[in-house]
Amino acid sequence: MLLLLVMSLGNCTRVFQVLAPFSDLPAPTGPYSVATRSTTWIDSSRDETFTPKQDFRKIVVQVWFPISKQEDLISLPYIDAPELRLPAIAKQLRLPLSLIKHFGEVKTNTSASSDGSGIDQEFPLILFSHGLSGMRFQNTAIIEELASYGYVIFAADHSYGANITIFDDGETAEYRAGKRRALNENFLNTIDLSQLGILVGDLRFIMDMIVDENQNHFLLNLPMDTSRIGVMGHSLGGAAVINTMAVDARVDAAMILDGWYAPVPDSVVATGLKQPIFHLGQKQWSDHDNYARMDAMLSESRGPVYKMLVPGTLHTDFTDMPLFTSFSLFIGYTMVQDPIRLNDLLRVNTASFFNVYLKDHPSSELLDQILSEKDVTSYIFTPVSP
Repeated sequence: MLLLLVMSLGNCTRVFQVLAPFSDLPAPTGPYSVATRSTTWIDSSRDETFTPKQDFRKIVVQVWFPISKQEDLISLPYIDAPELRLPAIAKQLRLPLSLIKHFGEVKTNTSASSDGSGIDQEFPLILFSHGLSGMRFQNTAIIEELASYGYVIFAADHSYGANITIFDDGETAEYRAGKRRALNENFLNTIDLSQLGILVGDLRFIMDMIVDENQNHFLLNLPMDTSRIGVMGHSLGGAAVINTMAVDARVDAAMILDGWYAPVPDSVVATGLKQPIFHLGQKQWSDHDNYARMDAMLSESRGPVYKMLVPGTLHTDFTDMPLFTSFSLFIGYTMVQDPIRLNDLLRVNTASFFNVYLKDHPSSELLDQILSEKDVTSYIFTPVSP
């Protein structure tokens, strides 16, 4: 019955735009405006294992950064290359394209910039990693908030693991990660570690490019402090940033948005992490072993550990999706009844966490923030220094 209703709406696009419009992202609250630019990078040290011929690994990288406050900036659309990306999104969601065509009209709070920030100050870096079939900009609301308070955020479409990757030359990489083997329960619990390794490789490659003394034009005049690096990931991206932090000492702290812990190597689960980590996700996964692995890893971790579980949410609620349209709630892709409240919770706790561990704010700021949250379950463990 629901499918018939969706299909009938698909034939009434104008009606759907009135009944279930897409909304622009909420404005960031920080003292800076936000600018962005993107490019294609090629890692000549890695073979692209998703293609039959020998190709080097190629990814699209986007950076958001603070600029001096301006009121007359032209905001960019949320969806880049809508003629290519919207059909891919519709296919992933199993919806008629006509239902989401007006998604292409959604605006961000970010402007395009090929120049520097105009700010004589350096800010910490944060690398974001999306999950299977995600997009580099799927958490733009959090990213814009962080940039508006003085962070430089990099994110990549993990080629062939993203919904679609659109390179500078117009070529595309469709989603193939789930096609290596059937997306059955066994796959979801035992995803091959090579896929996790690809994402970790992407993140480490981005760090290599950022700290390289021979910076390319894409990185010129970015107001970044390369000595302070945080990571943030959703779903499989959460596993990727955990493993990146486990193997790369350049990473100082990790924010995990409803992370998927099944792919995290057993060795990392057994030894835990020494850097600060904050997990913020739904109350419980349908796969109960996911949080069992998370708790096992956190219990072995030697750095400060924070965990916040939000009832009445689903996996996709920890992306931008519930902010766009209530239709996602109607068709079961999201559950949260108050997406603005959840977005505020995500933004303020993420910023507070990174403020403490990348900007040396007193830890009491984060503790007070966590303890002030209502209707959530929180856990805090801060080891005592020897």
